[in-house]
Amino acid sequence: MDNTGKEEDGLSQIEADRIERVIFEDDDEIILRDGKKYKIPPCSLKDARELIRIFRTINVDLIIVNFIPTGKDDEDEQRVRDFYRVMKIAFKDYPGIDQAYLEKYVDLKIARKVINSILDLNEIKKK
Repeated sequence: MDNTGKEEDGLSQIEADRIERVIFEDDDEIILRDGKKYKIPPCSLKDARELIRIFRTINVDLIIVNFIPTGKDDEDEQRVRDFYRVMKIAFKDYPGIDQAYLEKYVDLKIARKVINSILDLNEIKKK
């Protein structure tokens, strides 16, 4: 191996991993309202466990329902936090995407696409 991290007669592991991702295209692509394309990768096992827990508490079919107050303030706030946690897991490769960014550039239709991508990529079944 030379000082660039490359094998003398081949690719570095980083290059090989990048090429493999391009060939197999594991990620889903989403366009936010900012007009930019973002890739949503499959989740780690840790994130998948968290998603399974969260998907029991939020409505994945009708996104707006997650924001309707029920009169149970603690549960309502937790449901909204859980919803944004799902979005943050989806965009974990983009540190600049925080809740404020999501609120500005994600609408209900895009949110549904993101959630469906996460469900499909990770083979998580809807209840």
